[in-house]
Amino acid sequence: MQTLVYLLQLFLSLAIGALVAFGFGKERFHLFTHKLLDIVLYALLFLMGVNTSQIPDIRKNLATIGVDALVATVCITIGVVISSALLALLLSHRVSKKERVRQKLSLSRLRTPLTMIGAVALGIILGATTTLFSWFESSLISYVLFGLLFFVGMQMVQQEIKLLPLLKSPLMILLPISTIVGTYIGAIGFSLVSSYSIVESCALASGFGWYSLSGVMISSLGYPTLGTLSFLSNLFRETFSFVLIPFLATLSGASFSSISLAGATSMDVTLPVLKKSLGESVIPLAISHGVILTFVAPFIIPLWFV
Repeated sequence: MQTLVYLLQLFLSLAIGALVAFGFGKERFHLFTHKLLDIVLYALLFLMGVNTSQIPDIRKNLATIGVDALVATVCITIGVVISSALLALLLSHRVSKKERVRQKLSLSRLRTPLTMIGAVALGIILGATTTLFSWFESSLISYVLFGLLFFVGMQMVQQEIKLLPLLKSPLMILLPISTIVGTYIGAIGFSLVSSYSIVESCALASGFGWYSLSGVMISSLGYPTLGTLSFLSNLFRETFSFVLIPFLATLSGASFSSISLAGATSMDVTLPVLKKSLGESVIPLAISHGVILTFVAPFIIPLWFV
């Protein structure tokens, strides 16, 4: 029952944000919403770091968590590449090689992920070495999360992201399903080579690359260590995407694998890489794929803790 209430709160946060954007007009507060979304996001990551610092023996566990996150990301990457390749084979899909260009990883593309890691690290350091956050309670994270989803709902309306037209093509549904299946195949593989159960492994992978949401949400559900692992693993997934998408794009029929690896970020952060590597034609599929995964992630994550 508690999980159902939590899911309802998440949905209402998104819905109210969308209604507010409709009520005030799509064009109004666009820049304001974007800035507030960033502020709330970094506040969430910082508080997640503070919450992590309160875990008993966290200093001893951080190194292990980092290694586990890297292994989890490798397993998930293998899983999504396999599942998307099978989908391409099933549909006999062929990717046009027009407009493909190689794209090198640059420090500018790593700036955002590194800044986000810094926000979490700062929270851990201040939480562990000072008494500034002796008042902090992990339940506060949930309220900030609801605020984040409120602004996500506003932004989806302001950017005129329409879900129904995107669902008309079978491929628009099949590729996200393939990504979800591949992610969980990798998560199950991770459970076989780690101390984490299948349920824990699937839960940490359920952000589908949306690291700020998955880490905070799992932590707010009462699993701060697993939340930190989820944050790092999904963050590594985005970083892997920047490196591997240009490489995958050189392979025949690899557009599915490229988009699938990007996960929820295929509609925003990694979209420029996908466009550069695969051409303009990939944009609609990449956006719909990211929108669907972004929409389902907040509702799938809590289900693993029922």
